[in-house]
Amino acid sequence: MQDYQLYSTQPYQSPRPKKQIPVIFRIAGLIAGVGALAITSLLVIGTAPSEFPVNQTITIAQNTSIERAGIILEQENVIRSNTLFEFLITFFFANRPIIAGDYQFSQKKDILQVIYALTRGTFGQSEVRVTFPEGVSTKEIADILVTKIPNFNTELFLEKTKDLEGFLFPDTYLFFQSVTPDQVITRMQSRYNQQIEKFANTIDQSGKTEREIIIMASLLEKEARNSDEAKIVSGILWKRIDIKMPLQVDAPFLYTLGKTSAQLTRADLERDGPYNTYTHQGLPVGPIGNPGSAMIRAALQPQSSPYLFYLHDTRGKIYYARNHDEHVANKQKYLR
Repeated sequence: MQDYQLYSTQPYQSPRPKKQIPVIFRIAGLIAGVGALAITSLLVIGTAPSEFPVNQTITIAQNTSIERAGIILEQENVIRSNTLFEFLITFFFANRPIIAGDYQFSQKKDILQVIYALTRGTFGQSEVRVTFPEGVSTKEIADILVTKIPNFNTELFLEKTKDLEGFLFPDTYLFFQSVTPDQVITRMQSRYNQQIEKFANTIDQSGKTEREIIIMASLLEKEARNSDEAKIVSGILWKRIDIKMPLQVDAPFLYTLGKTSAQLTRADLERDGPYNTYTHQGLPVGPIGNPGSAMIRAALQPQSSPYLFYLHDTRGKIYYARNHDEHVANKQKYLR
């Protein structure tokens, strides 16, 4: 009688690891035995609502739960069913956290595409690029913000920044349409702290306080046209302070009165105040804007020169003078 082998003669092979099955196929497998009617119903529920908010901002706040996010999305007509939304995230996206922010969809999305965007922070075009030029004041910051973000609360921003002039770093930022004054302030102060840290050792060695450097830099933003010019002007202004001479710069009047040098009257120059550099010696009481890195550097690296005066002609070219007589001659020659 012939014996039969009850085992394989082939060498043993370990089973291959299972491939990750895409979400859509996992859903299909789940509902395969339910029937055509159930499948059709589920597909309909997962499609985008007819009133889908194309190019509108949908805000998901920090610490929003999956359940609450589903309710918000259903109320805003982004999805048809918050129950299906919660089910899909829980069972097919492994409870992946939702990323808070402002979302915009340029076209209708089905529920899986919406979930994909929210769990990966794909915000669309909801972030607004806002650029603040060097030397910009807090008032000008508020004006720029409201042109880019019409619902921005400028009054609250100005109230919260009344003691922060000079310490909000001018740069280009990306803000959500729902950004609050506190969020803008936090971002701009954080950027300021990052930048000023680069100058920390130089400030310590300068014999001047950080605030004094920022005030001088804010003056230079208005008094100089470029970094090379700023270093010479910085040397002139620090020299005036050292010899107890009033700074006699017009830039603070633009900050306090909104007047340019050409618009100033003798009464303006003689009206006493903490920002009047004609009636007071030394620096004004505070910064007149928010300086950038180049002017902070110029305030810290004044260039020595024989000059004590300077002026710009109508084309912006600068002329220096060693004494008052030369300065008067430059005025007559270049400011006629």
